[in-house]
Amino acid sequence: MPRLLPGFPAAAGRPAAVLCAAVVLLGSAGLPAGAAPPASPAAPAAPAIPSAEDIAAAKASEAATADQVSAIERILGDASDARQAAFTAAMQANNGYSEALVELQQRTDAALAASARAAAAQEEQDKTRKQVGQLAGDLYRNGGLNPTLGTLVSGNGESLQQAATLQALSASRSRAFDAAETAAAASRALTAAAEDATKAADDAARTAEARKTAANQANTAQAQVVADTQARRTVLVDQLAQLRNTTAELESARVDALERQRAEARLAAVAAAASATADEGTGINPAGPAQPAGAPAAFPANPAPAAPAAPSAPAPAAPAAPAPAAPSAPAPAAPAPAPAAPAPAPPTPSIPAPPPAPAPAPPTGGGTLETAISVALSKVGAPYHYQWGGTGPTGFDCSGLVQTAFASAGKYLPRTAGQQYAAAPVHVPLSQARRGDLLVWGSGPDFYHVAIYLGNGQVVQALNPQEGIGVTQLSAMAGMQLHPYVARY
Repeated sequence: MPRLLPGFPAAAGRPAAVLCAAVVLLGSAGLPAGAAPPASPAAPAAPAIPSAEDIAAAKASEAATADQVSAIERILGDASDARQAAFTAAMQANNGYSEALVELQQRTDAALAASARAAAAQEEQDKTRKQVGQLAGDLYRNGGLNPTLGTLVSGNGESLQQAATLQALSASRSRAFDAAETAAAASRALTAAAEDATKAADDAARTAEARKTAANQANTAQAQVVADTQARRTVLVDQLAQLRNTTAELESARVDALERQRAEARLAAVAAAASATADEGTGINPAGPAQPAGAPAAFPANPAPAAPAAPSAPAPAAPAAPAPAAPSAPAPAAPAPAPAAPAPAPPTPSIPAPPPAPAPAPPTGGGTLETAISVALSKVGAPYHYQWGGTGPTGFDCSGLVQTAFASAGKYLPRTAGQQYAAAPVHVPLSQARRGDLLVWGSGPDFYHVAIYLGNGQVVQALNPQEGIGVTQLSAMAGMQLHPYVARY
């Protein structure tokens, strides 16, 4: 986001309080003390954890044990859904704040420009007023007659020349009065416009302040849900180990596998839904042009070059339970056409063993999508940051990372997730996603999150302040309103 200018011209007609508010808002890391933000939705009460007595009683029979195991697995599934809901709410709040900052910058720039125009109009009015004042003084000192007309009154000189002089002076005096009146009207109009623009910027500053508070609250709530869920998971996994006569480590791995299956099933459902509409020729795509059908529905339909998976330390930015090992590429069989494409998931390379250097084949010629991907991957480990607009160099929000990465490839994208999706020349079903496509979350046109697809079921993204920028398994985010179409530049 462009840096705010230092102040409004003094001739704007009123103090430029909005700029001070904007500077304080954008520069403050703490919570503002202004208007209360929209209330966050209350989290549903978590199901009760079985007691030690419940576990002991369940071990009395095989059927009771199986029932208690199923009940605990449902509690863990509900906890995973609650965690995804908390991540979704935080992403929506973060995006709302980022969009408010964009609006604030636009309103502030408009107010500055309007104030500059008002100041110029005031200066012009002052100049014409001075000219009229001089003319009035001449008329007053000479009894309403300009001294230049004395020869005409006395009868000296050429009559035609004197008549022409009188006419010219009268026209000049008339123009001076007209110019003064026009300048005064322009000054009044532009001053009023500057005041309106400044008021709009003030309103935008208040909105951004409230959304900043809402974003901080949502991020705090999301972090708390993650912590609470992890604590409950530890207890529940231990209970499963008791019921099944195994170890906590084995049960944790089994629970992780169940969670991955659920996540991959969600992703397959999203991809299949988009493929079905494309295959029917309807091209339903709420925020972009319809595209021709015909690609296989298995996801991902992308022979990505050597997966540039997570560089050395990107903790999976997904809200799934802490899985020790990522699954093979999430290619669950989706109900799809039957071309000879590899729809039933052949074992793709395992994700957690990428080479240390994430950069794929070097770009050929000028900027390419691989250039954009390399830049995005180079930011892995950097913080998610929205307080200065999220466009770097300190940190990035989701759309700021995408904008910066694509700019390095010579593709200048708009600022927000919704704008980036809408501006793409091509939109295709999720099942046809290719490396370098943009994936979005939410409902069009108001998408609240965007990420760059890497192939092999992975995205690079700026997720939230807790996770920062990292490489994430897409299936772990399929339950967060993943949009079934992708944008291609």
